Amino acid sequence: MNEFDGIMRPLQWAGRFTAALLLVGLVSCAQGNVKKNSVAGQFTNASGQGVEIELRKWTPGRSGEQGKFSAIAECTSDMTGKFEMDIKRPLPLDYYQLMIGRTIPMVIIMDSTMALHITAEVPEAGFLLDAKIKGSQPTEEVYEYYSQAMPIQTTLSMLRGMMQAAPDRESRQSLSDRSMKKKLEADDWAKEFLTNHPGSLAQLGPLEHLDPRANAMTFQMVLKSTAERLAGGAFHQALTGATSGMVPQKSDPRVINKGNGANKARAQKNSLYGIGDVAPDIVMNDPNGVERKLSDLKGKVVLLDFWASWCGPCRRENPNVVNAYQDYQSKGFEVFSVSLDKQTERWAQAIEQDGLIWPNHVSDLNGWQNAASRAYGVTSIPHAVLIDQNGVIAATHLRGASLRQKLDELLQ
Repeated sequence: MNEFDGIMRPLQWAGRFTAALLLVGLVSCAQGNVKKNSVAGQFTNASGQGVEIELRKWTPGRSGEQGKFSAIAECTSDMTGKFEMDIKRPLPLDYYQLMIGRTIPMVIIMDSTMALHITAEVPEAGFLLDAKIKGSQPTEEVYEYYSQAMPIQTTLSMLRGMMQAAPDRESRQSLSDRSMKKKLEADDWAKEFLTNHPGSLAQLGPLEHLDPRANAMTFQMVLKSTAERLAGGAFHQALTGATSGMVPQKSDPRVINKGNGANKARAQKNSLYGIGDVAPDIVMNDPNGVERKLSDLKGKVVLLDFWASWCGPCRRENPNVVNAYQDYQSKGFEVFSVSLDKQTERWAQAIEQDGLIWPNHVSDLNGWQNAASRAYGVTSIPHAVLIDQNGVIAATHLRGASLRQKLDELLQ
């Protein structure tokens, strides 16, 4: 929720991000009577036997920085799939993420007065199947939403990735048309769920996947109706902050609400992906025809730099990037440069003249029609996207001293 990857993408909370964990209040998986302030149940297949289970809360970032998940309780299911997590801290009523085996997420809504019981099948990938939930009606309802919404979102993310790798304009257009249809399907389900569950605490879930500008009135009504019970929770606060001051207007396809809802509404310029979103992969050739992948750099902090040899501001900014690379490369920093050039010779000459010594330079030589720049919604250059070690966008529009300041934060 992924693609908080939101609450569902590891509200994701999927597919924005693997968040760093702060393991707090670890507990054992004792069997016995279900207590209040606990999550218990049984996973009914082999994939749910002897697996780690974490209860996570979301903490929004400050001043536009990326938020993160923190684990607040943990246990392991036994070899029959049974588990019981006794939570050692008071829980305010809020959205939480249950992470099974570090890969399978589930959204739950609970507080310390509840004893949540879950019976489900654990798939090898994706989302819990055929879950039966007791002890929290809001969790039952939010599971109903996400169990249908997340497969749609997964397909949507796959289509966007395929668009990026498409070999020609015709293929990209076909995939774009399919993507638009899938987005409409996602929006229709979100709106149908909101209509069928008036007053439900689970109504915050669909807001994760709706455009806040095109649906400003819906956001206002849902946030108001849930404020009395959820206003103190991180998810409600993040959505409220992200939509503060919005008024209804026509839909802007370049403004996309992703991740955990904590991202601020973004303007059109270079705004398709922002802080908290998972950075889509880029696969292109370097000047020598060697294929290079952005995903190969996962585990390092990466500056994704859109530029061109003919771009004066880009060339003036290059010395700052070179200096940052020289100072931080040994600490785990890399640069992945995407050129909007059309001629290999000019592109390669600019790399040499500006001393761009990192190995990852790519282009498809299509100028402004560059597939990566289109996938990222880049409409002007230079444009920089800073990606953390987990492949999640940590900052954008960085130049000069602001880049070095952010690198100090991520590489300390």
